[in-house]
Amino acid sequence: MVESHIQVGKYTLESLTTGMYSDPKIIYREYIQNSVDSLENALEQHLIEPQSMRIDIIVDEENSYISIRDNGTGIPYNKAVNTLMNIGSSAKRHTNNRGFRGIGRLGGMSYCDNLIFSTSAEGENKKTIIEFDCKKLRQILVPGAYEEMDLAAVMAAVTNTFVELEKEEKHYFLVELKGVSGFSDLLNIDSVKSYIGQVAPLPYQTRKFLFSYQLHKFLEEDGYSVEEFPIFIGEDSSDFEPLYKPNRHKFHADRSKKKNDELSSLKFFKVVVNEEIYALGWYGLCDWLGSISEHEISGLRVRKGNILIGDNKTLNSVFKEARFNGWTQGEVFIVTDKLIPNARRDDFEQNEAYYEFIDKLRESVGVEISKTIREASGKRNDNSAKMIREVEKIVSRAQNELEEGFNSAVDKEKIKNDLTDGLKKLSETKVRDDLSDRKTQLEKLAEITIEEVTSSSNYKINKINSGVDRKSKKMLAVISDILSKKLSKFLVDEIIEEIVQVINKE
Repeated sequence: MVESHIQVGKYTLESLTTGMYSDPKIIYREYIQNSVDSLENALEQHLIEPQSMRIDIIVDEENSYISIRDNGTGIPYNKAVNTLMNIGSSAKRHTNNRGFRGIGRLGGMSYCDNLIFSTSAEGENKKTIIEFDCKKLRQILVPGAYEEMDLAAVMAAVTNTFVELEKEEKHYFLVELKGVSGFSDLLNIDSVKSYIGQVAPLPYQTRKFLFSYQLHKFLEEDGYSVEEFPIFIGEDSSDFEPLYKPNRHKFHADRSKKKNDELSSLKFFKVVVNEEIYALGWYGLCDWLGSISEHEISGLRVRKGNILIGDNKTLNSVFKEARFNGWTQGEVFIVTDKLIPNARRDDFEQNEAYYEFIDKLRESVGVEISKTIREASGKRNDNSAKMIREVEKIVSRAQNELEEGFNSAVDKEKIKNDLTDGLKKLSETKVRDDLSDRKTQLEKLAEITIEEVTSSSNYKINKINSGVDRKSKKMLAVISDILSKKLSKFLVDEIIEEIVQVINKE
């Protein structure tokens, strides 16, 4: 038998970095998903409380600098170098981690002069720093140069490792990109916010998306808790702002005419294959006026671990007419381990489970949405349908306020009156036969919600920490009442949230 020596060429590294991704901004997703896995591990190990976890992202265009930092477990000193230097090797498994192939962390190499990883684990008085000289790497990878070097030799030539002192209580992982290319769009902070908002496991912004409470409730009924993490972004550490998913109940449709459309409620669904739930999902019911103008929210999007797989066109094949996916706002949350994201995370591995999943999704949701869109035109001007949608919005808004807390007693009373008036009008409205059951269910839901609002004492002011005396809280309650009488709800929401945050920090 002839012995052979297998050599992994240096150009493999280029294939695993630049060649892997069609959009440079995907590196944000890669680093965020690793941070999220680390935060979940830190929660399991009781290193942090849920309210303490965070991911901070700095996008500094002026200094061509990017950083992504989390306060997860970090990597212990004795494992850091091997973990971060291995290529295509990872101890993670797809069944419980979002990042599991050991490739994504190298993605930043293609877009900066220096890629730096710094990490420390709790109980250790040191941190490990690994720096990659990406400028030198690009010189080595020029075709015809350094042909004698294999992948291992290249990595050794461009890597420096340091160990420095650190406080024992610190635990974190920090990614830094220095000398970031201005041609990559990685430094356009608005573009980055939009991208991360779409792909990352973020919470919904409840004042823009009224249905988050109902959505969470639906998911939890089947034992699935959608993972949401606090991610902050800024040009430096002094101006961090939280990021949210872009989903919203008010939007523009029909790209040429930009008509105003609005979600009246969510339609929930399950994708079941061979008696096993593969996915849970939702899509918004609206007037279906045309293709959604805002790219950030258009399309039925598929997520695993609450991280986007592919983009807004990935599920086009589910619809008889691909364009109908662009008319839809919705999400599909994968809950089975049989569906495995591919290396590029632009789709899933094409196994038998994947084809069964797509078929079931097409037979149910795809056909249902297509039929609804075709029927929408005839029903659009039906007054009974309009009334039902209007009351559904009022109920959704009230349920959201019950969850988040009322701004004031005035605000609570207004919501109760809106519910009562809406229920009265709905009861007096004669509806089509096909809307009869929907009306009955909505009337019951409205009655229950009125009772819950009446008995609720959940005010945002109550979220102020215990260090504030009773007299001060009463004064803030009076201020809230006055604001609610004089200003729009949007402004009051902003003011009350700011007051609560400022006082709790003091």
